[in-house]
Amino acid sequence: MTASCRIFFLAILLLCNACVKESFTVPGGIQDTDPAIPEYSTIAALRADMGSSGGKISRDILISGVVIADDRQGNLYKQVIIDDGTAAMPVLLDAYNLYNDFPVGRRLSIRCKDLYTRFYYKLPQLGFAPDDKGNITPIPYHLWDQYLLKGSHGNEVPLTTVLPADIRKAVPELYNRLVHIRGVQFADTSLPRYAQPAELAGATSIWLMDCDSNAIQVRTSGYCSFQSFRPPAGSGTLTAVYTVFNNTPQLVLRDTADVHMRLPRCF
Repeated sequence: MTASCRIFFLAILLLCNACVKESFTVPGGIQDTDPAIPEYSTIAALRADMGSSGGKISRDILISGVVIADDRQGNLYKQVIIDDGTAAMPVLLDAYNLYNDFPVGRRLSIRCKDLYTRFYYKLPQLGFAPDDKGNITPIPYHLWDQYLLKGSHGNEVPLTTVLPADIRKAVPELYNRLVHIRGVQFADTSLPRYAQPAELAGATSIWLMDCDSNAIQVRTSGYCSFQSFRPPAGSGTLTAVYTVFNNTPQLVLRDTADVHMRLPRCF
C-alpha cells in the first residue's frame, strides 16, 4: 500500500471515532421496570366481593376459568359460564353463536376493572354497565379485546357430583356450576317436550326426582334447539348447570347429550 493510501484510511478511521458518542440518553425517560398487570383473583373471591348487591369493579383484577357451558344449543342466551375450580360465573357477552369463540373447554380470562357484577334473582353475573332498570348488560362486542383474553382449548371441565336431596334448597357454593346427578328420572312420563314453544312460553320447568321423591326443576328455554324433544321415560344420570331463581333451585341443560336415562324407573 502506498503512503498516500495509508494516509487516506487513517483519516477515515479518525473521522469514524469522532462520531461515536460516549453514552446514550433513553428517549422519553423510559425506566427499566415491569409494566403494570392486573392482579389475579379467584372467581370465589370475586363472588365474595359482590356483597349483597354487586356493583362496579374498581380494582384491576383478572379472573381466569374454563368455559363449562356455552350457547351452542340455545338454552343459554348471550352468555357463557366459566369455572376456575373455586366457583363459577356467567359472563354476559353481546353476540350470538358465542360457542364459535368460547366453546366448552376453552380457557377464558377477563380483565374485570370497570365491569359490573349483579345478582339476577339471587344468581351472580358478570357484565357491562347497568341499563335503566338496573340490570347489567352484555359486554359490547367492540370492547371484547379490552376485557377478554382467549386461552387454550380442550381443558378439563370442572364437574361436581351431587344428590337431589342435597340441592333441593339453594346452595350458593354451587351456583352456576356444572353438576352431575345419578339415579334420577323425570317425574312425568307423559311429557311431550322439554319446553313449550317460544310463542307460548319463554321457558318451561319440568320436574326431576330421585327414587326417594326428592325433586328439583329443570328449566328449558322455548327457543333452544331441543325444545321439542321428548324427555326420556327411564332413569339414569343427568348433567346440568345448577342455578337459582330467588330461592328456587333450577337445573339448566346444555344439551340432551347430557341426559342418559335408559334404566328402569324407580316407580
